[in-house]
Amino acid sequence: MSELAPGSGSGPRDCGLFFLDVVAQYTPEQIVPATSPALRTNHADVEQLIEQVWQKETARAEQEGRTLFNGRLCRLVDYEASERQLRLSLGEVSYKEFLGTNLTQAHVRYLHGADVLANPLGVSAALVSKDGYVLLGRRSRKVVYHAGRIHPVGGMVEPPSRPGQLADPAGDMLHELQEETGMAPERVAEQVCLGLVRDKHIVQPELVFDIRLDATVTEVLRGKDHAVDGEEHSEFVPVRSHPSAVVTFIEQQFAALTPVALATLLLYGQRHWGSGWFAAARGYLRSVI
Repeated sequence: MSELAPGSGSGPRDCGLFFLDVVAQYTPEQIVPATSPALRTNHADVEQLIEQVWQKETARAEQEGRTLFNGRLCRLVDYEASERQLRLSLGEVSYKEFLGTNLTQAHVRYLHGADVLANPLGVSAALVSKDGYVLLGRRSRKVVYHAGRIHPVGGMVEPPSRPGQLADPAGDMLHELQEETGMAPERVAEQVCLGLVRDKHIVQPELVFDIRLDATVTEVLRGKDHAVDGEEHSEFVPVRSHPSAVVTFIEQQFAALTPVALATLLLYGQRHWGSGWFAAARGYLRSVI
């Protein structure tokens, strides 16, 4: 089943802390990117805000011994979802623009329109060990956003390095997996995209994946110590892959979960335990939280 993008007539589903734009199951081959020349809309007031935020955050990063890198990112311009394919139209944007709009000043969309937002496409995953645990990360205090909160392993989709190539969201997800956990792509037994969501506060689009690993939870926890970017998460948080265990975890850790982490757990549950579980879980959580 798929819920199509705005423009299809259905619109996104409001799920409390996040918007659910597409819910479906896609293999990496069914995610079809295309390059778009469309750019973020410039507005003088917004550009001034972006510059102010960048100066402030770079100064703070220097004080804390960090470096902010203004890298190139893929901006989600448009998408089209069907049961067989998820087509993505991707432009380019910078991390500086993302930091100065979605991450810190997302309200500018109400003043100057949604197209002033950077809207880089993110990727996140429920990592599933072969001994039956779903793993999320606890963000370290060194990151710019969601420090200390529980969030999936993931990152940003980046433009290809060579002309004529296309972006590769599923490949970027595997790259982030290896950098943050030390798990090579060869340790991935299955990778399925579960849909497209947006954190309601920053409205950044995020592809959510279900990644089954050929590794135990102990192996994943040990691998973090040797990962290139293992410091992004202070620890990994395992959740037993069971319908009631996931609901209990969400209830107990709700304040610590990021909106994307909540979306990831709910979409994972929907895939494995059905839409009835998804509806019942959301209903129960609304009644107790």
